[in-house]
Amino acid sequence: MKRFFGRKCEDKIIIEEDEFFHLKKVLRLNEGDEVIASVNDENDYYCHIAKINKNDCLLNIDRIEKCPALPNRDITLFQMMPKKDYFDAILAKSIELGVNEIVPFSSEWTQNKTLKRERVQTQIQTACKQCERSKLPFVSDIISFDKMIEKLKDFDVVIFAYENEEKAFDSNGLYGKQKIAVIVGNEAGFSEKEAEKIKKQNVQSISLGKRILRCDTAVVATLALVSVLSEN
Repeated sequence: MKRFFGRKCEDKIIIEEDEFFHLKKVLRLNEGDEVIASVNDENDYYCHIAKINKNDCLLNIDRIEKCPALPNRDITLFQMMPKKDYFDAILAKSIELGVNEIVPFSSEWTQNKTLKRERVQTQIQTACKQCERSKLPFVSDIISFDKMIEKLKDFDVVIFAYENEEKAFDSNGLYGKQKIAVIVGNEAGFSEKEAEKIKKQNVQSISLGKRILRCDTAVVATLALVSVLSEN
């Protein structure tokens, strides 16, 4: 059953703009067809198309169920801003792996310091539909390295994936933790000064092995470990 993001209006759900175009012009769905609607809350709304208008369509809600794909841990990814193509992949994969918030930050070796909000929102919505999440994660504006450091105090545990680290991942550090942060660099990595500043915080600096991973691969590797071991 196809999934669409819309907005709830009393006992109906309205599908409009790009989602409506996809429903009508791409998938060519008709009145009476069944779909799943998401309205950025914790529920899946099982609906049928009641009426197709010129610029939107109305869905009648048949039943409501809690979305089974929602994360049960509060995981935030602090991502050093990479090249645009890398960031697209990082957004998609981190959402699939259960991240609730993505915080891009600039650093000494950051070249890309822009974020196209409309493109980001499209990527978020597409990824949520792919992994059947009903609630959209939040992607913040780009913050400074120092601001990122300040935010680390708000978490139960912080995992820092660092290419020059030798220590292995300690899974015991995730047991029972609810608010988890993950820090990953970009294609240029961290300067020694930045890495030392991070490691002075209450973080677990980890190695991802002897091979140097591309930044989008490092995100997947780290979040997969965190998601499985924290039972997310």
